[in-house]
Amino acid sequence: MRKDFRASLPRLLRGFGLFSLSVTAGECLTGLAIICLLGQSELCKADSPTAFPILTNAEQVHRLTREEAAGERWAKIRGVVTCPLPQYQAVVIQDSTRGIYVSHLDSSLGAPPAMGDLMEIEGVTDPGQFAPHIRARSMKRLGAGELPQPVHPSWDQLINGSLDTQYVEIEGIVTSTRTNQVTLLTHGGRIRATLGETNMAGLTQYEDSLVHVRGCLFATWDAVTHQVKVGEIRFLSPSLTVREPAPQDVFATGLKRVSDLLLFDPQASALRRVKVRGQIVYEREGEYYLMDGPNGLRFLPKEASNLRTGDQVEVVGFPSLIGPSPVLREAAARRTGAAALPPPRRISAGELFEPRYDATRVQVQAVVLSLNADQETLEMQAGLRRFLARLKASRSPLQQTPIGSQLELTGVCAGRGGSPTAGGQVDSLELLLDSPGDVRVLARPPWWTLRRLLVLVAALAGVLVGALVWIRLLRHQVQERATQLQNEIRERERAEHQRTLAQERARIARDLHDDLGSSLTEIGMLATPGPGSRMPSEEASERLGVIAGKSHSMVHALDEIVWAIDPQRDTLGSAIKYLASYVEEFVSGSNVPCRVQIPNSFPEQVVSGEVRHQLFLAVKETLNNVVRHAGATEITFRVQVSEDRIQISISDNGVGFAPLDSIEGNGLSNLRTRLTSLGGQCEIQSSPRAGTTVLLALALPIPARVVDSTG
Repeated sequence: MRKDFRASLPRLLRGFGLFSLSVTAGECLTGLAIICLLGQSELCKADSPTAFPILTNAEQVHRLTREEAAGERWAKIRGVVTCPLPQYQAVVIQDSTRGIYVSHLDSSLGAPPAMGDLMEIEGVTDPGQFAPHIRARSMKRLGAGELPQPVHPSWDQLINGSLDTQYVEIEGIVTSTRTNQVTLLTHGGRIRATLGETNMAGLTQYEDSLVHVRGCLFATWDAVTHQVKVGEIRFLSPSLTVREPAPQDVFATGLKRVSDLLLFDPQASALRRVKVRGQIVYEREGEYYLMDGPNGLRFLPKEASNLRTGDQVEVVGFPSLIGPSPVLREAAARRTGAAALPPPRRISAGELFEPRYDATRVQVQAVVLSLNADQETLEMQAGLRRFLARLKASRSPLQQTPIGSQLELTGVCAGRGGSPTAGGQVDSLELLLDSPGDVRVLARPPWWTLRRLLVLVAALAGVLVGALVWIRLLRHQVQERATQLQNEIRERERAEHQRTLAQERARIARDLHDDLGSSLTEIGMLATPGPGSRMPSEEASERLGVIAGKSHSMVHALDEIVWAIDPQRDTLGSAIKYLASYVEEFVSGSNVPCRVQIPNSFPEQVVSGEVRHQLFLAVKETLNNVVRHAGATEITFRVQVSEDRIQISISDNGVGFAPLDSIEGNGLSNLRTRLTSLGGQCEIQSSPRAGTTVLLALALPIPARVVDSTG
């Protein structure tokens, strides 16, 4: 139909003179308005419910969101009537998926359906005030149907409204009645059910009976918030069946021990009464704590009673085992006597939170953490766990108990969470005290209370903050001073470097003047004959030989100067090798055999030019003394290197001298001066006709020194 309409739209517009190549938007809008006014437009049908897939079961309708249901989706449902509501022109039908509420069943659609009719209803969806439903457009009776099997809902399904309009059946004990309402104790808890919209007489006869209620379930919800009211439901078209009538005498039930409630019993049920016997050890706000031997139990009387602590009673009720100790709900209790309370069981802090001690009298030691504002509750700590110790309001207050005191408490455990059937400890605990005599102070709090500790910590924190500030300021000052010292050190190093360079220049100038200057002057004098005279050839030849020798000496002296200042020779190995080559060359001119012994490798040690020069002069002076004075026939030059020392020894087999003799004439006193200036030592070993050994020793690493020696 939509395609036919779209195809005929241009023809319709031409009929009104509005469709052409030059048609304007205003003309189109005018034409559309005319068409709608004349009732010839099919645009509304384009957005009809048939634009979506037809919904064919109740589950599909219930799954719609409120926005989707408000879009009037078309639905066609076939099901059995489970709840006729002629007063509302409505009905509930249920198919194989679930029930659905159908409204707007006026007389134009036919006679109102009856319970059990099989119906086919067509209509559009409506969001409703709580759940989506159908507004009927047509209905057809297909004959008599069969009511569906009722759903047996869980406790969660009962209270969350998810089974709204479902045909259900619930089981429970009727605990009270009012007009058309009954309060049922079910397996999950207590719930109030409204049975129909009119008064149902005679509901009181069902009190204390186990009944089955069957009917169409409706959630009770708030008209403003659309939220369910927890604990309330409605049954429309209900039926009530008694499964077990109320007992003539509830105390005729067989007696059980509290410990037996956790044993196997094929007839045990949360809706089957049990009877126990014991002594009341505490009462709080209508909840009683009873002990049967070493075991504890709580019971909630159905009606108010005047039972007191110490009474011996028989209690009949419906058991619940989901807490740390059994609880009897909707209980009936009668007094059988009275006796002194049983002695408390002394337990440790670790045992306090075990479910087996719930609802029993115990005695435990704990430390006071705080006193609540009501002056009746102490927050205690036992081991690593905390609990509350509560004294009855009618007793003496606990404000005189100092914080931090160690107490011995006697009371009844009231735990929350945890279960002996599921295992584990209780989540929270209150120790219920009956009188001030249940509190005994074992030890007063130490001087170190929490407040004093906090004051001390605050003071220490202040000192620490002050220290941190002072350290920061001091660090800033140290950094400034360090920067200043670094600048001063750089200036001193620069000045020292300049002084070193100046001394090195002076030494080089002195060496050039002493070694080269005098030699050049002597060469000049030898090469220049006297005025007006001619030099004989023999004398000239002799002078040329002398000049050649002087030139050779000058070359050696210049080589020594260059070696001393060359930075590429600033290594220990280079210095020793140069000294060895110099010794070989020097001794070779004297025709005296010389043995040179040096290591194959040397440590990586930097030796400055000043140190190398002074060491060279010491070796040179020692060799001069050997060649000129010793009369030796053999010379040995040996270098020994250890981890922290280098030693140079120059030995000869000459005439020697007595150690006590003066050696000034031999020029050996300068050796000690040179070695001392280098931070080393010079040792001379000699005896007459036994030769001489000069030992030159330097510590490693060799420091760079600026020496001033005139030797």
